[in-house]
Amino acid sequence: MDNYDIPLIKLEDFEITIKNEKIIENVNLEIFPGETVLIYGPRDSGKSILLRSFVHLNEELFNEVNAHGGIFFSGKDVRELDRRFLRSQITYIDTSFVENMNFLNLKELLFLSLGMKISDIKKDHYEILNKLGIAKIFSDMDNLKKYSELKDWSIAEKISLITFISLARNPKVFIFDCILDHLDDFLLREVKNILFNIKSDRTMIISTRNLSLFSDLSDKILFLDSGKVKYY
Repeated sequence: MDNYDIPLIKLEDFEITIKNEKIIENVNLEIFPGETVLIYGPRDSGKSILLRSFVHLNEELFNEVNAHGGIFFSGKDVRELDRRFLRSQITYIDTSFVENMNFLNLKELLFLSLGMKISDIKKDHYEILNKLGIAKIFSDMDNLKKYSELKDWSIAEKISLITFISLARNPKVFIFDCILDHLDDFLLREVKNILFNIKSDRTMIISTRNLSLFSDLSDKILFLDSGKVKYY
């Protein structure tokens, strides 16, 4: 059971250098269970590199990544925790996931991400899929055949599927790294309604370049620019 008096995620004077270039500088942040935190900033402000630090993704994308200061999940140093465990507790998604989906089909993605078959989708899954606007894809064999290859899906449909997978994994922390910025107004409203419904017992971090889209959903806002916190 979560202790709501202790930060679930915490940064203490946290810094990141990549090839001796300082990308993130002196960030302090506490996120408690059930909070929704908005990370706001322009392109190349360091949002993604900061958020990927919680699931050890920077080390897989760049050489010579060095982190200094404290970075904690449930009171434990993230750098000392098993990566598979971290990624079961913290779901991180960004726009690169949309592009990488083109190399998979629907059955492969569901099995790799959730360990499930299409036939395993239950009523509660369909309710989420319906709100995300993609339940029709799973309604009959003709549609499943038509949408078998993910490269044939639209960007909005892919983002909806990624969002469904994130919700179905039921982690402690959701990190949406600018991916929700790409939804149209109608789908964004449905996604936000889902997030509102789960925000009381799930912790969320949403990074964005558009403050007005998500300020109503957020408990805290951190403004990041050139790797530095300008406002918190």
